Amino acid sequence: MSTRGRRAGWTLRAQLVAGTAVILGLALLAVIVVGGISLNSTVATVVDGQLTASSSAFEHSVDKYRGNGFRGPDPETAQEQAKGFAKPLTEFSGQATGTVIAIVQDGAVVDAARFSDGDSATLSPEAEQAVADAAAAGEGTSERDMDGLGRYRVDVQPKDAGEYLVTAVPLAMTDEAEAQQARVDMIVALLAFILAVISAAILGKLIFRSMERVVDVAETVIQMPLDTGDGGIAVRVASADADPLTDIGKLGEAMNRLLEHVDSALAARSAADRRMRQFVTDASHELRTPLAVIQGYAELTRQESDVLPETTEYALARIESEAKRMSSLVSELLLLARLDEGHDLQIEEIDLAELVDTAVSDARASNPEHDWRSEVPDEPVLVRGDRERLHQLVVNLLSNASLHTPRGTTVSARISTDGVRGDAVTLTVSDTGPGIDDALVPVLFERFVRADTARNRESGGTGLGLAIAHSIVEAHGGTISVTSSRAGAVFSVLLPGTPLPS
Repeated sequence: MSTRGRRAGWTLRAQLVAGTAVILGLALLAVIVVGGISLNSTVATVVDGQLTASSSAFEHSVDKYRGNGFRGPDPETAQEQAKGFAKPLTEFSGQATGTVIAIVQDGAVVDAARFSDGDSATLSPEAEQAVADAAAAGEGTSERDMDGLGRYRVDVQPKDAGEYLVTAVPLAMTDEAEAQQARVDMIVALLAFILAVISAAILGKLIFRSMERVVDVAETVIQMPLDTGDGGIAVRVASADADPLTDIGKLGEAMNRLLEHVDSALAARSAADRRMRQFVTDASHELRTPLAVIQGYAELTRQESDVLPETTEYALARIESEAKRMSSLVSELLLLARLDEGHDLQIEEIDLAELVDTAVSDARASNPEHDWRSEVPDEPVLVRGDRERLHQLVVNLLSNASLHTPRGTTVSARISTDGVRGDAVTLTVSDTGPGIDDALVPVLFERFVRADTARNRESGGTGLGLAIAHSIVEAHGGTISVTSSRAGAVFSVLLPGTPLPS
């Protein structure tokens, strides 16, 4: 996954905290770097001032004690006389602790001293070599490591021909001060960074609390079954979170307007559905009586077929057939309307295995040209529902398979349970026919949808059988689905089960 993709999945609060952390981290780093550079510059200035003062004091002392006629019989006195000084450098004054002074003549250290809190001392051969190397580099200021002494700031000044005065001040204390300051800066910056990130997280939570409440409202609406029911959307964003003077408040206000608009649309659609269902119910009731009368008179007239012309008898037979078909259509429309309104269900405990076995036996007797199979458990499979409607569900699925498959097709009805027995019951009706056209599968359970003629339908239908099956399943709190291939069609019904009594 790309960095952009990962960042796109962050919440606004996380982005705010991360952005604050990055900006603050860069700012603190810049402060530490600039502070370090400034401290280094200040320390360098102080050290250079100290070095200049030591060098001036050393040069003044050299001018003061050079050539004073000190004589003595001992070897040391003779050596000092050879150097041209009345006393050695270790007895010079005016130098700070740790300072090193030396006189280099013709590349060799003729005298040197290092001052401390106590007595001053001469240098080791290694340190003298470092001083000689500094003098060999010529006039100027540099930083060098004195073997055994540490890092020094060294100033080399020419005196006479081939002679140099070398002054060096230690950098150990300044280096330690810079390191200590860097550690303090890092600790303070880290604490400030942690405190700022925690504060940003808390502040972000407070700022986005209103947005979280708006999201909670949206999630509540998502959980509502808006495709069914007439309750509408009662939830709204609280007025405190819908203040148009704030950015998040504008979002809450827009959410409320959206919910009101959707609620109005749902109310209008629900009212239209109720009017349509009421119209279908009323029309079905009104049509049942005249259709029954038409069918009755047609049957009554046909009883005197011996005195009727052949064409008249044929016309009456067609009237009677169509009246029956229309009566069946009206009854199915009335049933759908009642199921939509949640009426016409007598709930009881039913053995679905027995019901399926009976329906398959009836189908085998009425249509022996198909191979009918019932694969149900020997023990009862209990569900709660309307016996008549569930029987009609199974009959409709079996009839659909019979109508739309050729002779000799195997139609199987199976029952299985998912998980713990009684937790869920699956009814499957499958056939070995040519399958269903892929274009019909998404709309197969809609009303007045007829299967393609490629399904070899030999008798007419109203296109309501599967729609009724779908409504019956939904009325019982279940689901129905279909899959199709060249091997045939499979209708699967999932119903809530009822555990067997212990």
